[in-house]
Amino acid sequence: MPTFISDPVPAVYLFWAAALIGTAAVAAQRQDRKSGVTFLSVAVLFAVLFLLDRFIDSPREEAVKNAQAMAAAADTNNPDEFVKHVADPFVYYSEGPPRTVTRSELKSSQFWPMLRQFNVHVAVWSFSRGDVKVIDENTIEIGFLAKGESRNDMKGVPLYIRATYKRQSDGTMKLSEFRTFDAVNHEKPFTIPNFP
Repeated sequence: MPTFISDPVPAVYLFWAAALIGTAAVAAQRQDRKSGVTFLSVAVLFAVLFLLDRFIDSPREEAVKNAQAMAAAADTNNPDEFVKHVADPFVYYSEGPPRTVTRSELKSSQFWPMLRQFNVHVAVWSFSRGDVKVIDENTIEIGFLAKGESRNDMKGVPLYIRATYKRQSDGTMKLSEFRTFDAVNHEKPFTIPNFP
C-alpha cells in the first residue's frame, strides 16, 4: 500500500477536513441532492483514509513500534522480548569497529545484568518523519533519541540512535543495523556500556 495512504502526513488530513467542512457547509446551505451526495462522498473518502491509516502500518510506523517495544523490553529487563525484534545476526556500530552480533549473544550479554544492577529506566522519543530514510521497499532507517537512567537518582545520558529495519522472510520488520551517537552531535559515535 502506498505510504501516502497508510502513513499520510498531517497536511493530507487538513485537506480532507477542509473539504469535508466545505462540502458540509454547501450541503447545509443548498439542501439539494447533488450537494448532499458530494458531502457524503467526501465523508466516505475521509473515513476510508482514516481507517487505512489506523489499521495498516507503513514501514516507518512498524519500525517505530519495534523501537518502542525494544525500549519497553529493556525497561522491564526482558531480553527474550527484546530479541524478538532483532534480526539474527545484526550489526552494531559505535566508537570501535562494527560488530556482528547474534541474538543469542545479545541475550547473554553483560548488558542485562547491568540494567538490573543499576535499576535502569529506558525511554525513547523524537521519532520525526524528517529523520527517516527509506532505503528500499523492505528496508527503512529511522533516527530517534533514547536515554537509560537509574531509577534511584535519575541520572543518565541521552543518545541519538539510527536503527535500520529490514523485512524478514516471515514478513516482519526486524532490527538489522544499530548505530549510536552523541545526542547533540549526531556524527560523533557513542558506545552504550556493556552493549551488546
